[in-house]
Amino acid sequence: MARGENIYKRKDGRWEGRYPKARRADGSIYYGYIYGGSFKIVREQLLEKRILHTLEKSSVQQKFEGSFETWSIIWLNQLMQENIKESTYASYKNKLSLHILPVIGKTPLHLVDKKQLEQLTDQLKDKLSPASIHIVFRLVKSCLKAARDRGYINTNPAEQISLPKVQKEQVPALNRQQHTQLLNESKQNVKGLPIVIALETGMRIGEISALKWEDVDFEQEVIHVCRTKQRIFDYDKSINKTKLIETAPKTKRAKRVIPLTPCLKEQLILAKEHAVSSYVVESHGKSVEPRTISYRFERIKKKVGLSDVGFHVLRHTFATRCVELGVNINTVSALLGHTSIKLTLDTYTYSFVEDQRKAMETLAVFSS
Repeated sequence: MARGENIYKRKDGRWEGRYPKARRADGSIYYGYIYGGSFKIVREQLLEKRILHTLEKSSVQQKFEGSFETWSIIWLNQLMQENIKESTYASYKNKLSLHILPVIGKTPLHLVDKKQLEQLTDQLKDKLSPASIHIVFRLVKSCLKAARDRGYINTNPAEQISLPKVQKEQVPALNRQQHTQLLNESKQNVKGLPIVIALETGMRIGEISALKWEDVDFEQEVIHVCRTKQRIFDYDKSINKTKLIETAPKTKRAKRVIPLTPCLKEQLILAKEHAVSSYVVESHGKSVEPRTISYRFERIKKKVGLSDVGFHVLRHTFATRCVELGVNINTVSALLGHTSIKLTLDTYTYSFVEDQRKAMETLAVFSS
């Protein structure tokens, strides 16, 4: 059965792709054929064959005639889109459009060099943090690597670029007094439920927004983190338009099970008694999106005198309390859904140093 783009599934189970290879003397088209075990493999190979028609062949390399922007569109839409989540695709496209293409987009692909990429990083330094520059530049490097792998450029100039060093900053967290004040205030109204969940579980704001009652097991006293919500750019409409999507968690480790604390279990039972939606955090029968949760947090935090504190600090506060109470690092990492224990250690170095200092002080007393 045909799936478009001159690609068909054969009776033997393989996929067959057809592309115009040349013209006969009578002007009719002579076709070439590609075979593969999947539609995706054949489609990528067909794409490469089409690109070959725009290349100027030489004994050294095949020269891509298009600009960096032209190649980046092929790379993102044809080679990457099927392998990444919709939110990741939107993020990549936004970074390309906002930060990369205005600087090097019009440059012919084969003329993108170290000097131009250094100019790009210099401009990024004026508006982005070192960590964000690394994220943006990773796209440039991946895009150029794909071009090099296909023979469209000799080398990847991005590999020669030195990026600004990322300084690890101390992760902010509420102290115990602030923690208690905010928790008590949040328990007064159902609109504070997301804050209680964050402080008692360390869940991300998108995970809280997507939490359903079916994910809460009161009998086993656990929460199953199965999905997340986020607002992304909707490029089918306009760069200024966004849409809310619900997807699986970012990584495999982010899909996790978190035990309920007595405090959270009590709050969830109270909320369940009045629930009119399948979502835990709801308003008038509909789920509440992350930015609405943030707005509610802004109002509640002011009541307890907190300022310059984002919702994500609640996740850090949960982790910091775990560290202070001596919870095993493997357990902390699992509860947070981090991709690795190293990420947990790097993120909460300050808290662990404090814990280690106390241990050394205890040892000193014993030794004296």
